[in-house]
Amino acid sequence: MRIIPGITGDHILKKYGKMTALMLVFVMLIQLTACGGADAKGSLADEPGHGKWIDSDLMGSVKADDVIRPQDDFAAAENQETITSLILDPDKKSWSSSDSTTDFVYSRYREVLEDESITGANAEVLRTFEDLVLDWDKRNKLGVEPLRKYVDDIQSISSIEEMTAYQASLERNPFNLGLMVPVEVSSQIIQVDKSMLKIQVPDFTLSDKDFYKEFSEKALEAKEYTDNMISYMLGRLGYDEPRIKEILKGCYEVEQFLANNGCTGLYSVDEQLHKMQTDRAGLESYENGYPLTEILDGRGYSAANSFYVDYMLLGRLSQIYDLEHLNDLKSYLTVKMLMYAYSTLDREALEKFAEIGIPKTEKDPKVTVKDDNTEFAYNLVQCSFMPAMDTLYLEKYYPDDTETDKIREFIDGLKIAYGKMVYEADWLSDETKAAVVEKLNNMVVQVVRPTNTADYSTVKIKGYDEGGTILDAAASASRLVEAQRALRAADPDIDRGFWDIYDKKVSTTTINSLYYPDRNCFYILAGWVANGDNLFGEDISYEEFLGCVGSTVGHEISHGFDSQGSRYDLYGRRFDDDGVETDWMSTDDRSRLDERVGKVGSYFSLARPIPGKQQVTGYDVQNEAAADISGIGAILYMARDIEGFDYDGFFRGYAALWATQKSEEDELDQLANDAHPLNFYRINITLQQFDEFLDTYDIKPGDGMYLEPGKRVNVW
Repeated sequence: MRIIPGITGDHILKKYGKMTALMLVFVMLIQLTACGGADAKGSLADEPGHGKWIDSDLMGSVKADDVIRPQDDFAAAENQETITSLILDPDKKSWSSSDSTTDFVYSRYREVLEDESITGANAEVLRTFEDLVLDWDKRNKLGVEPLRKYVDDIQSISSIEEMTAYQASLERNPFNLGLMVPVEVSSQIIQVDKSMLKIQVPDFTLSDKDFYKEFSEKALEAKEYTDNMISYMLGRLGYDEPRIKEILKGCYEVEQFLANNGCTGLYSVDEQLHKMQTDRAGLESYENGYPLTEILDGRGYSAANSFYVDYMLLGRLSQIYDLEHLNDLKSYLTVKMLMYAYSTLDREALEKFAEIGIPKTEKDPKVTVKDDNTEFAYNLVQCSFMPAMDTLYLEKYYPDDTETDKIREFIDGLKIAYGKMVYEADWLSDETKAAVVEKLNNMVVQVVRPTNTADYSTVKIKGYDEGGTILDAAASASRLVEAQRALRAADPDIDRGFWDIYDKKVSTTTINSLYYPDRNCFYILAGWVANGDNLFGEDISYEEFLGCVGSTVGHEISHGFDSQGSRYDLYGRRFDDDGVETDWMSTDDRSRLDERVGKVGSYFSLARPIPGKQQVTGYDVQNEAAADISGIGAILYMARDIEGFDYDGFFRGYAALWATQKSEEDELDQLANDAHPLNFYRINITLQQFDEFLDTYDIKPGDGMYLEPGKRVNVW
């Protein structure tokens, strides 16, 4: 049995002997004195947890027989049983509660289609698609042949005029391939009740446009991966090595041009407002010979009249859009087509791609592919069938508004509590307090159910016996989704309260919740609500639900009032009609808010999860951490008026939400690149800010979870 934390005196005596043990203790005392004791910067006294927390996110750091007091390390103690009883799939190197809920929702997708009471066009289409994805015998028999007609069509293009006709055709080009393509309809920057169509360069094949400017180690790894993927697919289609190299070279040359000439991120605010955002006449004036409006009109956007575009790049595209560069352009579209379609191929291809993706540093490489539930779910997204699945999922698991009404009732109460909490802040002026409440009252809340439902009755899908393929099914579904986007682009008005089921960024079965400051709107998705069912089952208590689901509602609301989200007003505007940045907070209030959020970051910067490795960069995580703390604070404020509130159930629910296991490599990557704190800090640092937590578990000075009031970093 291991006692956590620390090493006992008996352990030292047994291992080193009496004299050596005395010397070790003497040296340790000298080191403590030299470090300045509890008041020195970076000492255990300053570090969150006072050295008593385990990095319980790290795989294997917690053992089943460890004795861990919740008063010392709540995250490790509460999630000990969960993380020590895990049996991970061989192909998974990490695990989290969200991963578990993802598997739970994926299994529900299959259950939806097994339910014979669910009928109609959407169900018929999805059942056929499921057969296409999971009939491995027929899928393997076809191999890569479904790709051939799409690649051959691109390679047959013989003129720039035909290249334009190809990009403009939904029939020939269902997957929206091109140099600049329409991607979404959003609100305008100033007139937030007006729409605009965003047009941008597709994702780069090497993932990062900077990889085309500096040939770093990561860039070379990405290129090697892409080269191997494309070479494999083209090789199976019968292309020889010289031709494959020519196609790859042509693709990279086009993408290098796009990367070197793209200016997104470099424009001034005035240029973003008055040049990037433009009407049809302005868009045509930027083209300089590149037929963007002709392509858009052919794809159904002829009625759209407001756009957002990298206008300087658009004006330079004509430099490569000519007969001299035609083969390079064809190569670019070919590679894009292959990268889109690879997941729809046979088992041999998927295993090959998995093998190609294994890092060279992997000590024990194993080639694994997705299980059937994950394979089906992945292709639902990739092949544009998720809106249909979302519609059926809601039909089965949310047949009426009973559950969503309960969630809305909770959210309404939480918003009231949040406003009261803000009014008690002695550092904020009365004018700003009133503005906070006004923004709260105008915050659009989207709960589980999109405004519209999907209709896939026009999607043409055939089973294998009729000559159908996954790729052909994806082509038909993609045409439908783009037609829906074109309809939205044609409407000059946009309602921030309209949740479009065809918007892939907010698919309701995604395991996520989101806040959009430019809409002052947050989404509580059905996938996130499923955390409750997955973690606690049908008998989940109200408090457990608030811990594992409701806490995120508080988190998302809080993003409206952190250092970034608070810069947008109650309608999601950041600029006035003249394009001047506005601020609904006074200068003094803004300064005090930034200072308080900065204190959150400073406290996190004291954390060192992996000794001798990378410490937490508090500035990077301070807004997400502040949202965690503020969200929990709002629920605890609301709980004051709930008789018999089960604080233990609430805190356990919150801890269960963030249980995770990952490798040291993955954790270091998160520390370097993720705006969210490590999960065990999201539990421990967040909860130690509140008296209700300390009182529930009788936490006293000297315990690892204790944080004296003067050092707490609550924003509100």
